[in-house]
Amino acid sequence: MPATLIVANLRSGGGRARDALPLVTSALRRAGRVYDLVVAPTAEATAQLLSASLRRDGTRFDRVVVLGGDGTINGAVNGILNSGSTLPLGIVPCGTGNEVVRSLGIPKDPDKAVRILSQGRECAIDVGVVNGRHFLHIFGLGADVQVVKMVNTLRARYRLARNRSVYYVAALLLLSSGFDPFAAEIEVGDEVFRGKTLMIAAANGRMYGERLQALPAPSLSDGLLDLYLLQDLGGRRLRKTARLLRRLPVPELSVQRCPEVTIRLDQRREAQVDGSLLGPTYTFHLSLLPRRIRVIHPAPPALAGTARHRGEPVRAGESSPRW
Repeated sequence: MPATLIVANLRSGGGRARDALPLVTSALRRAGRVYDLVVAPTAEATAQLLSASLRRDGTRFDRVVVLGGDGTINGAVNGILNSGSTLPLGIVPCGTGNEVVRSLGIPKDPDKAVRILSQGRECAIDVGVVNGRHFLHIFGLGADVQVVKMVNTLRARYRLARNRSVYYVAALLLLSSGFDPFAAEIEVGDEVFRGKTLMIAAANGRMYGERLQALPAPSLSDGLLDLYLLQDLGGRRLRKTARLLRRLPVPELSVQRCPEVTIRLDQRREAQVDGSLLGPTYTFHLSLLPRRIRVIHPAPPALAGTARHRGEPVRAGESSPRW
């Protein structure tokens, strides 16, 4: 009988994964399924541990189920793809932000998420790649990295900082305090931007962390990234930051869809992918692997978007390129 391989970061969400693990194992036993468990001490260790398990004994399993936050999910995706496996991925979200599952429509409640494992369906979705690292949801550079670091610090110090509002607090504190812009060259096809920017981000999912205005008609299977460029906010920084946090447009923010992008910097900088740090380095090359991994989900609208192509006219309400 095929088995389920569970990978869990029991520290995720201040112990939420530890609480959710019995729900998963009980559901599998009721369904008459056997399972193996891989416990990852950190999100960063997930990829290596999972990849090793699949390479060693991958033919025993017919699916992988991950318990953890965005970083642990990112590790599971990298572990599956790095091992050469094509197993589908089930997700029980147990983190603080849980941005990845919002794009997939997977409920944050562990009981409901566990039911999706047996009642949901598999769907192939795109996977982003940056410098050899895979991501499901988001790549961020600049102020976005500092937000991630600040969130990690706040979560470590304050128990009340373990919910979604901590991201809003961190973004407000950082952008309104005067984060220094940095020089970047961004190449998208024949277009090149050269100048100062506060943040560069590329989203594969439904929205960008609810911290910036999102493009309509999103899709996780259209072969395109949503590329965000936020230039220096200049005057009225606090007011503009508040608009950004309310997902309202500001002139300094441009958004476009593209299949790949290359970012070159004049000094080494860290980036973040799905909440995990990457780098530092001078160059980041991003692209997409179309429909590269299968995920078990409840058929959310984000997977049903019509494929869009770079160069297609921008719809009303979208931000157009200003390069």
